[in-house]
Amino acid sequence: MATAAERTGPARTDAAHRASPSGWVLRVIVSAHTVAIFGQPVFAGIYLSGDFDGLRWHEVGANIVTALGYLQLIAAVVVWLRLRQARLCLATLALVAAETVQYFAGIDGALWLHLPLGVLTIVGLVLQFIAVWSGPIEPATREEDDSE
Repeated sequence: MATAAERTGPARTDAAHRASPSGWVLRVIVSAHTVAIFGQPVFAGIYLSGDFDGLRWHEVGANIVTALGYLQLIAAVVVWLRLRQARLCLATLALVAAETVQYFAGIDGALWLHLPLGVLTIVGLVLQFIAVWSGPIEPATREEDDSE
């Protein structure tokens, strides 16, 4: 006979991976966004090591990261509208705002702002990655609607 711990263990894992189609789209975009953003410090380091092509790679990477950020925002708005989960949308909006400020700070050469915002956006995106993969992304239940 299975113990209570054995019965609840796999159920939690299954529940964490459940998602609606819009939730899966958000997970895929957040994952691609996370992979892309980790290239940025690498390309900056290549440039700072004396390889001037690294700056071009950093610029292309910034364009890709920014585009993925806006795609993530669109997906998060869909999750909000379809599933009534505002927290992912609000967190993505804050992240995209920080990325946009960071993007223009980099273009203007304001490294005093560009570098710390780069660190913060990577941390924020990693936390979002953990959030979208650690819990279900399904329609909110009536009780959850009342508590928000």
